[in-house]
Amino acid sequence: MFCPNCGKTEEKLFDNLCRSCFLKDVVLAEIPDQIEITICAHCESRLEKGKWHDLEISDEEVILNTLNEHITLNKYAQDVEIDLELILERGSTLEFIVHIKGSVLGEIIEQDYKLNVKINRNVCPECSKYMSGYYEAVIQLRVDNRNPDEEEINSIDMLIADSINKISKKNKMAYIAERVVLKEGIDYYIGSQKVAKRLSNILKNHFGGVIKESPRLMGRDKSAGKDLYRTWISFRIPYFRVNDFIKYGNVLGQVTSIEGKRISVHDLVSQNQTSIQWRDYDKIETVAKKEDINETTVTAKSPNSIQILHPVSYEPLDIDINPEIADVEIGSQVPVIEIEGNVYILGNFKNI
Repeated sequence: MFCPNCGKTEEKLFDNLCRSCFLKDVVLAEIPDQIEITICAHCESRLEKGKWHDLEISDEEVILNTLNEHITLNKYAQDVEIDLELILERGSTLEFIVHIKGSVLGEIIEQDYKLNVKINRNVCPECSKYMSGYYEAVIQLRVDNRNPDEEEINSIDMLIADSINKISKKNKMAYIAERVVLKEGIDYYIGSQKVAKRLSNILKNHFGGVIKESPRLMGRDKSAGKDLYRTWISFRIPYFRVNDFIKYGNVLGQVTSIEGKRISVHDLVSQNQTSIQWRDYDKIETVAKKEDINETTVTAKSPNSIQILHPVSYEPLDIDINPEIADVEIGSQVPVIEIEGNVYILGNFKNI
């Protein structure tokens, strides 16, 4: 076998050339004169292969990744290294020198190529929805039989804002498209149903309450062949608060805590602690508020009873002793609540 270029006889030819002739004119890579990259002007996500991606990499890495999709390396090249050098920037077009280094038949080859990169600024679907005020769900904050107070609204606003901030780092549909203040409560318009459901569960776990969902058909996506729904999520806060008094079946007690899974109640009669599940919320009756608590004076004490003055009429009343109030002394002031004609000493409760 001989090289048709120089006539040298060799046992092995490379593309019909001897090693020396082949290396003399070897081309390490074939690259396009120009490539295009589409970037969201709002969130900097990149469009790759028809899909938008949040890529936590530099622009240079994005360009290299795109270049790798369009480059053709010499079949004999090994251990190839590619570096970019920006030499000129003209508006949305960047001009680079592509430095390529590799080993070909044991010889280190270094070559440079010119590359223009066209940067297309567009808006990804998620940002387009955000900018247009698009929403998929509404969380309706309501309080049974009263309007939410300023403290409740501020606490819920802060929890939603903090949760949105955390969720949005992985989900761009985590945003509030609109917040509408109504006489009966607040409506939060949320970007996605998934985020809205997560937020409502966060609210319930923190504040307790009852959640009900009501999906409504809004149209049909003909391209995807599926119905489009919006979901209204009712988040109901109970009428009562911690330290208010409720009646549930045979339990008459003071609310000691309101949590995501249960309501804890201190029974005024048995002095036991009771838990009520939220599924039984509609069976609970509020019988007195924290503001109805009064103070009165202990006037006498016997082994079995404590005598106090009625907080309004000042008539003497005898109250059976229980462990909660056993240490009460004559002349001391005690918190009391009157419910359905009966007066109860509240023992060691501190929140009056």
